[in-house]
Amino acid sequence: MDRGIKDEAFVRKALEVATNENGRWIANQACFNGLADSPFDETAKAGMVTAVAVFKEQGKLKDEHLAAAHAIRTVGDARALIDVVSPLVHD
Repeated sequence: MDRGIKDEAFVRKALEVATNENGRWIANQACFNGLADSPFDETAKAGMVTAVAVFKEQGKLKDEHLAAAHAIRTVGDARALIDVVSPLVHD
């Protein structure tokens, strides 16, 4: 079944209308605080995967970083990935 670009357009539209303030609730710092073995918030994980994918598309990150974002399960996993990728995306 050909859906045209309906699905792509849905995601594109969300990224188009997202503002800096949206990042405050998608991946609020509170999601990254706490014990390293605490489960990581699913909405924050979606934000992490999206952020890594965006930076990968820009050529700043690699497939392995995106795989690591998909594999996040705990707060510690998320913090460890940010420690690795953050220096790579800042100009």
